Amino acid sequence: MSGPHPSVALTRLAVRTALQRTFPSDAAGERRVVAGVSGGADSLALAAALAFEAPKQSVAVDVVIVDHGLQAGSADVAERARRACVDQLGFADDDVRTVAVIVDADAPEGLEAAARAARRRALFDVADAVGAARAVLAHTADDQAEQVLLGLMRGSGTRALAGMRADRARLLRPFLLGPEIVPGGPVRRVDTELACEALGLEPWHDPHNDDPAFSRVRARHTLAALERELAAPTLRRSLFRTAAAAGRDADLLDRLTDEALARSAGTDDARAWPATWSVEALVGLDPALRIRALRRLLVLHGARDAELSSGHLFDVERLLVAWSGQGPIDVPGSVEVRRVGGEMTISPRRKGE
Repeated sequence: MSGPHPSVALTRLAVRTALQRTFPSDAAGERRVVAGVSGGADSLALAAALAFEAPKQSVAVDVVIVDHGLQAGSADVAERARRACVDQLGFADDDVRTVAVIVDADAPEGLEAAARAARRRALFDVADAVGAARAVLAHTADDQAEQVLLGLMRGSGTRALAGMRADRARLLRPFLLGPEIVPGGPVRRVDTELACEALGLEPWHDPHNDDPAFSRVRARHTLAALERELAAPTLRRSLFRTAAAAGRDADLLDRLTDEALARSAGTDDARAWPATWSVEALVGLDPALRIRALRRLLVLHGARDAELSSGHLFDVERLLVAWSGQGPIDVPGSVEVRRVGGEMTISPRRKGE
């Protein structure tokens, strides 16, 4: 008897490896995850792989289908995804739930970011309710390549170029495990599409994925055009490798930055780090660490990380290294940074300014 389709086998291997790394056989505690499913090819392929592999690892799976309510018929799409999980993939009816969320279409961070935040909140709410250790997402190597390009467009540093992590805090992305961990990995979008076809699953195609109003769609189209014009069919895989290398470097630099800030603050607990810092202490950091320290402190005190660009950070850094009496610097998140004498303070933006 022949084995499963190669793309089915790859998605299963990625999920099996991710679960084994998350739940070692000798680990104590609840062995449970929640999986975000939209009904698209990526998330259906993830759900199929979890349905096949999780029972073998004694890992319980709660499927969460988030209805953003952003398009007509979204409830029907959610129900179709739920039926696929139950009728075709074998999940118990009680283990598949649909959560309707409200997305602020006028949110200052934009519709994409607002929808992503609402989706994450829904996943984590369910994870907290059922005691799940991770929320599993279906991002592929193509998504990672697009994320790297978006980071380049913002002019950000190595952390932005590192893209999304395969395992960060409570988020698990099995399809982003690289070839050094999963032979044949990472999983590409074409793999999820082929896996769904081989398994007889009919994915939903989100019209928003073709709307150039969204930055990720523009990044996708740009990558496709570059591959054609430069005759570089492996461009996305190269960007994935770039993200992996940048991620290793960023992890080290972030750790060194936190150690430096902890020494200055007198505590390892970042929640206790103050909003006012000595200019001398920050100027004394190596430039590579100083710019990271500024981002860390800005986000800690209310700035929106996803919208902080290198331009914002350089403007704040000039308060430290090129001080000429300039006024406060505004950063995304209604936060401002002021220098008064030998101190830099991060605070909510003052009303009326």
